[in-house]
Amino acid sequence: MNTQIEPDSKPRRWLPQAIAGLVAVAAVGIGIAVLVPTLTAPPSASEPDVILEEGDTGDDEDISEDPLATVAVPTTAPLTSDEQVEIERVNVAVDLIVAATDEIAQRGDGSAVGIESVATGWVLGELQSKAREQYDLGYQQTGEAVVTSITTTAVDLAADPATMALKVCIDVSDIDVTDAAGNSLKAALYNPGHPVAHVYGAIFEDDTWKISTHEIPDVQDCPAA
Repeated sequence: MNTQIEPDSKPRRWLPQAIAGLVAVAAVGIGIAVLVPTLTAPPSASEPDVILEEGDTGDDEDISEDPLATVAVPTTAPLTSDEQVEIERVNVAVDLIVAATDEIAQRGDGSAVGIESVATGWVLGELQSKAREQYDLGYQQTGEAVVTSITTTAVDLAADPATMALKVCIDVSDIDVTDAAGNSLKAALYNPGHPVAHVYGAIFEDDTWKISTHEIPDVQDCPAA
């Protein structure tokens, strides 16, 4: 995985949009809001309503409290002035977010326990919502997303808190999602034939980098994997 830094990039503030990375599954008459790199919608997609399966009351009783296996407690350390060192730390956080998103979708048991170790703010809410929606709708993922590249587009280590922005290309071609009846939704997934570009924002919080914002940009220019 290659990491590139744009030398003239200026720090940018990333504002949350109405849940970035939504799935529109109009072809099967179901809407589900999720953070992806797993089940994803084109950049122009609008937020659908979440519709529970018939007979599903949204009861919390059976939601798992088992922590995610992919999210280890990060090693904390003070922020350094070495940009490359901090970029490498952020890249680890991105990889963990992608892996945790896969696990949430594969388990489908409602758990996002432990995600707060690598996510905060908007992204924390997205992943917690994704876990609940997968559970309510009975959706389950097979296959995994693959990060093909991470490009650092902005770094501000002097900010309080320090911030970073990244463009991440994620290959979702190996992923399928089945509904509660076991029907494949693969034909309805957003898969443009090349890795999907995601823009992540990270902040330095509690002596570690956490992913805080996420969007799927209109420009989808990730090269074929």
